[in-house]
Amino acid sequence: MAKNYRLIVQQALREVSIEEAADGRYQADFDGQTHELELVPLDDSSLFRFRIDGQSMPLAIRRDGMSLDVFIGPDRFTAEIERSAGVLSQSGPAIAGEIRLTAPMTGQVTEVLVAEGDRVTEGDGLLVMVAMKMNNEIRSPATGTITAVNVSPGDAVDQGDLMLVIDTESE
Repeated sequence: MAKNYRLIVQQALREVSIEEAADGRYQADFDGQTHELELVPLDDSSLFRFRIDGQSMPLAIRRDGMSLDVFIGPDRFTAEIERSAGVLSQSGPAIAGEIRLTAPMTGQVTEVLVAEGDRVTEGDGLLVMVAMKMNNEIRSPATGTITAVNVSPGDAVDQGDLMLVIDTESE
């Protein structure tokens, strides 16, 4: 099943659809074109060997909250992950393993809807936080098992703070 992302890259909204094929290979639809992608982690999961349409190059990703700096070969791209209706959008291709869900904005956690060990499916509500006087339900970006919950009701969080971890390999 393809995952859809809305990213603001170099001040332009871009829609990307990514479908995992197998073993770090993906098919991505970007700007109306389909590309074959392969990602091979080289170290701590921020540096990859990236192959697009058969051409290989180094790729590094640095994430700070909802901002991404993506270095592809000598080129640097800056992206902002767009939120829609209080739903957190996942950044980049979904890589099997661990999803570290961070606060999309500064606010206060009012409800935690899951506990460690709970099974969740993509789109399930995980927690509710108040920011700018609005309740925002944060939903699961993937199916998996909750392996860590780092927040409790009443906790103040800053954008980018780790809130919970989902293990997607437990499928």
